Amino acid sequence: MPAPNASQQIQEMPVNLVGGSTFGRYPKISNSQTWNMIVSDNFLVPYAGYKSVIRTSSQAPGRGIHTSTRGNFMIAVVGDVVYKISTALIATQLSTLSTTTGDVYISENNNSQICITDGSYVYVYNYSATPPGNFIQLTSGVGGQFPYQNPGYISFQNGRLIIASLQTSVWVMSAINDATDWTSSAAYQGALESKPDYVQAALPIPGAGNNLFLFGSTVAEQWQDVGAALFPYQRASTFNVDYGCLNASSIAYLNNYVVWLAINEQSGPVIMVATGSNVKAITTDGIDFKLGNLTNPTNCTAFLFQQDGHLIYQFTFITDNLSYAYDFESGLFFNISDPNLNYHPAREVVYFNNQYFFVSLNGGNIYLFDTNLSHATYDDGSQDEIPRIRITPPLRKPDQRYFIIKSLGFTIENGEPNKFTNRISQQLQLGISLATEGGKDLTTENNVLIDTQLNIAPTTISTISSQRVDLSISRDGGENFGSSFGLDMNPTGKRKSRFIFQRLGQANDITFQIRLHGFERYVLTEGLVEIYT
Repeated sequence: MPAPNASQQIQEMPVNLVGGSTFGRYPKISNSQTWNMIVSDNFLVPYAGYKSVIRTSSQAPGRGIHTSTRGNFMIAVVGDVVYKISTALIATQLSTLSTTTGDVYISENNNSQICITDGSYVYVYNYSATPPGNFIQLTSGVGGQFPYQNPGYISFQNGRLIIASLQTSVWVMSAINDATDWTSSAAYQGALESKPDYVQAALPIPGAGNNLFLFGSTVAEQWQDVGAALFPYQRASTFNVDYGCLNASSIAYLNNYVVWLAINEQSGPVIMVATGSNVKAITTDGIDFKLGNLTNPTNCTAFLFQQDGHLIYQFTFITDNLSYAYDFESGLFFNISDPNLNYHPAREVVYFNNQYFFVSLNGGNIYLFDTNLSHATYDDGSQDEIPRIRITPPLRKPDQRYFIIKSLGFTIENGEPNKFTNRISQQLQLGISLATEGGKDLTTENNVLIDTQLNIAPTTISTISSQRVDLSISRDGGENFGSSFGLDMNPTGKRKSRFIFQRLGQANDITFQIRLHGFERYVLTEGLVEIYT
């Protein structure tokens, strides 16, 4: 490429390297995406990685997890098995459920009773009962211990457990601090009133005292515990939300926020956020377009958690193989994935023993979820790189003219070690039978062959690997990207932070895709391109 002459003035144009997944409806509008990173102080930093810490006896998908603050343990449901997990991260099987798949919901009261629902039955575990570990399944239906049908979402407020009776308009309450006492009297049940609808969930509004959100499929109502004798709750007659909930497993609440995947009779899926009576949609045009084209949006799950001061709502559509995270700190969406760019494996996250843990959609392991982890680690010690990708918004001149890109440069943290562990399992060799010189096999008194035993333990190898940044370019509006070109990061201790790609060719509509390879963290900020015409 010829060098610019005096008439070809070099210009600098900013490149938006620090941003979220703000893509438009079509790539030509913008294909801007950020994978497995978030924005912090105007830098891109890694999203939390994960590490398997407990391998359960059941390797079915995880269905739910709960932290008992009073009991100082976790409860996890994997397949049909219920586990109790201690602070030493030892999982003990408590019991089994009558179902093997589907969402489960877990809550507890102030009487050492943990209540689990699976859409079919109510289960109660009393961890301080005599004998210890009393676990019972309540009979369902008319005349049963739980005299309603299809127990779904469960929550706790003012001493009572509250359960949504799915495929009905009814939500029901337990007696005060007694998860085994449910009656069908009017004093213990309420119903949706704003629309003819089925109830999806009832939950306390965080930070709002005695107020409660009641979700249907197309409407949400606000109720307040006023302590009335006949029925303690009273509906707010001047307020309701004209959006219901597509699936109760998408509901999450933390701090002052309630977030859910919402629909109504005239609207496809959107993400709604409520802070008290202030309710708004937070999805962008691009996200709404994605949600509107899902094949099975009801097969979803979501949770809220706090990552280093960032309140994050992560939601996953399992059938459609898609996960996103919304950061309330930056107001941005991000694409989240596993190492193979499939949906993120976390179904639900809890905070326990000063750490975050999740049950996996892809198996029975319990994982540690931490920003100090920049990769995925499995129970055999092997590790996978989590893809960190930034696709920038398109770079165009107002006059649509072609330009030549002299360089793309940006500031990035350099000189950090990139150590990862690769576990190599060697196959055990068979023993060799022993015999006499004449070829007669040696046996025990019971005629069992005597042979050698050779046991080779798996070998763990730690390797230092250079981190690398790959760049590929789209010159057709973000539809297609060319071959990638990679530059190695500086070795450990060499901390010069300027990173630059030279001589990038000609375009009038260019999108950069930067992929960060390595097992440790990446920290980078905005970039500049030098161009001339």
